[in-house]
Amino acid sequence: RVAEFPRWRNFNHFSTVIHITFSDGNKMQDLSKQTLYSALNVLTHRASPEGYRLLRVISSYLQLYSYIGLDVQTTSTLAALDAELLVFNTALKDYVECALTSPIEDLKLDWDFPKMHLWKHVTRDIRMKGAARNYSTRPNEKLHGPLKEAYERQSNGKDVADQILRVDQRKYAVKLLRMHVDSLDERRRLPDGDEADDEADDEVEARPAPFEGHVKLGSPQQPVSIQEIENSHGQRDRAFQGFRRKFSEFINTSLPAYGYHLERWVSISANFQIQEHRYLKVNYESSVDWKQTTDYLRCNPRFHGCPRYDCALIQLTQDTSVFVQLVFMFKCQLPDVGSFELALVQPFTAGIIGAPRRIDRDMRLTRIKAVSRASSIFVPLRSFIRGALLYPDPAHQDEFIVVDHIDSDLFIRMKTWTR
Repeated sequence: RVAEFPRWRNFNHFSTVIHITFSDGNKMQDLSKQTLYSALNVLTHRASPEGYRLLRVISSYLQLYSYIGLDVQTTSTLAALDAELLVFNTALKDYVECALTSPIEDLKLDWDFPKMHLWKHVTRDIRMKGAARNYSTRPNEKLHGPLKEAYERQSNGKDVADQILRVDQRKYAVKLLRMHVDSLDERRRLPDGDEADDEADDEVEARPAPFEGHVKLGSPQQPVSIQEIENSHGQRDRAFQGFRRKFSEFINTSLPAYGYHLERWVSISANFQIQEHRYLKVNYESSVDWKQTTDYLRCNPRFHGCPRYDCALIQLTQDTSVFVQLVFMFKCQLPDVGSFELALVQPFTAGIIGAPRRIDRDMRLTRIKAVSRASSIFVPLRSFIRGALLYPDPAHQDEFIVVDHIDSDLFIRMKTWTR
């Protein structure tokens, strides 16, 4: 299940959780987020009472970690942190009591270790020292791998500190030289104003080029007729059935709601040209520290050899924000009207039948359901609020769970989000 977890920028992806021999704290943190969602349908209340209680501990741990990791703390977030500590202690006590009477051997019973103790006074530490990032050890976690490699391959196992430091110094000297060479190459390049966003774009691009505005399309494809899009995609994907008809209805009925005045009904011919794009940058203001943040979304049938269709949170109406999955992004030009950047999306607005499930209450999950592919809709790209990571529930068709621990902004937004 972990191998099937949706991908996200700067979020480590794992093919297994059993045979990991070495990893740093940052990877373990990403793994803890993925483990919760991947194990929901495995460690159920009936199949594994011990596992289910452990998942409750992990769920509360992720809540605590998200609160502690906020770059800006307020009175309300600190109060929520204190309240969550009580929830965590209760969940942990419940798990230990269950493990004591369990027939399963070697379950962990002793949870008294330094990092657990640190949480007992974390609120006081934040009040005295500021945000936890000021004294976090996470920035150093990625250095563990190179240091381990230097010990194993470039030392004789004696007086290792001096040997490792010499290796580390040489590596930094080489990196410094490389940085200066790259900087010189960058200065010599003529600024052409174009950005090559295609399938070869690296998902872990260190410093993406900044841009102004709210959204920016990338990875453009060759323009094709709207009828060709419907014919080529509609046979294998119901989302494209009636593509031309739905587009015509959107243009004539929805554009006025976005401030465009149409003096007549706009007819869309079969050879109307549209240009597909497979990459989207979305700028938004973080709800945590009010700084500009950028999400990078893909809508690509073959991104590094695999299909990748990201999800987003959009403003559907003035009072309603919903989650959607990208199906198709494009740019088009309407004569006498203007240029438009639009997306065909599958909304997650279907109602979930029945009362809220116990697992959703216990794990504090936000569950949403997608409408049928045939009910896909067009939306302007400017209605996008930010990207989102959704985990498909394998036990319930078309149901997804919002991974609200992917970053601080989404974590805070989901505290007040309503359907």
